[in-house]
Amino acid sequence: MSFKELIWASFLGTFFGFISAVALSVITYFIQRRLANRVFKKHLKREFEYDINLLRNWIDEIEKILRKLAAKDKQIYYYIKYSDLARYFIDESFKLGLIYNLFNNEEVFNLNKLVTHCSLGTEQFINKKVIEYQNCPIAEEDKQQKQLLRDCEYQRDELNKFKIFLEGLLKKIK
Repeated sequence: MSFKELIWASFLGTFFGFISAVALSVITYFIQRRLANRVFKKHLKREFEYDINLLRNWIDEIEKILRKLAAKDKQIYYYIKYSDLARYFIDESFKLGLIYNLFNNEEVFNLNKLVTHCSLGTEQFINKKVIEYQNCPIAEEDKQQKQLLRDCEYQRDELNKFKIFLEGLLKKIK
């Protein structure tokens, strides 16, 4: 083998080895990404199921508060804990862009609205209203009761919408 042939053989061997390594890296990356997305979808689905269960429980708690309000009973011992909403995989899905691949713009907007609504701020707001009603003077009782009734009905209706919405998203995740 001549010197020229030896150089060409080395060059071609190195070139094809490099191309094969790049191709193998790209293929491995896409396979890992696909598997990671599949696992992430599984966890996101599980998180949605958990959140739907939480929404049902919160709706039940608010219904109990509404019944107590209708009976003018100030002994309300329920604490709505919106901060328990599981949002880790929702947040991570937003960061990774997976949410944008799975859902349309309206669904992304409503999912963000759900996460924003079920926050510590809303939790404190509704629970503060209950405490204010419990501690209000008799002269303001009717006014406080009507306000709390409106707030609780609003919360119940919003949570029902969010529950139906999450159930729809759950069906979309394959």
